[in-house]
Amino acid sequence: MMFSDPQLWFFVLAVAFLSAFIQGIIGFGYAIVAMAVLPLMLDFREANLLVALSIVLPVIWIFWAYRKHSNFKILSGAILGSLVGLPLGLLTFTLINLDYLVRGTGLVILLIVIDGLFQKPVQTETGPQQASPLWSTFAGFCSGFLAGSTSIAGPPIVIYAIRQPWTQDQYKGFIFGFFILISITRVIGLTLMGLVTMPVILTSAIVIPFVIVGMALGTLVGPRINPVIFKRCLLMLLAVSSLYMVIQGSAGEKELEPEFASGTAPSTAVVRQQD
Repeated sequence: MMFSDPQLWFFVLAVAFLSAFIQGIIGFGYAIVAMAVLPLMLDFREANLLVALSIVLPVIWIFWAYRKHSNFKILSGAILGSLVGLPLGLLTFTLINLDYLVRGTGLVILLIVIDGLFQKPVQTETGPQQASPLWSTFAGFCSGFLAGSTSIAGPPIVIYAIRQPWTQDQYKGFIFGFFILISITRVIGLTLMGLVTMPVILTSAIVIPFVIVGMALGTLVGPRINPVIFKRCLLMLLAVSSLYMVIQGSAGEKELEPEFASGTAPSTAVVRQQD
């Protein structure tokens, strides 16, 4: 086992399940919830790697159920923007103090959420899915940048999506389609950086079934939620996560030896925060 403490295993699996359940209901939130809770017991970077690897297969699996509702023309703009933003985010991560970056990102998201809370609800349409390709590309760029710099890609693309007159199925088809690219690209980047070790892969493999079950249950509950309440819940979750980012910053990182990377000196060195 990658964790020697059974209680730690229970904690990690429970958090993964709950985070995936939320993602299944509203289309995002796995990384936000998991990264807000897991660092309470795990090293911040250790939690980051676990979240990055455990979300890839579940996102692909859920997207398959909504593939018919995904508009590739609109989605391609967001994907193009993310491919530009992601490497810039990774570069920024290496050049700017992480604490300032996380707090600044949280403040921007909070301001956007406040604007969204006072915005009149958008009338949902059941016809052809339409949206501005320019804004789709810009939202994809911002999410890609945040994925590379802070590992939380959801807020910009979600804020863009909830402002569109889409049904919940169209919304989820767009969101999950976008997250497929982000999650896969992020794992490739982490692998090239030498952070994905065998203990990380094995631990993620154990977590993934709990993530899949959580998302599956979430998708069953989602369609029964009122559309107005649905979008309000999205904004409230964004508000909570942004406040957490502003208040906490990157202070959640610990000096503890990462348990599931133990026994591999290179992974221990990169997971532990450097002063």
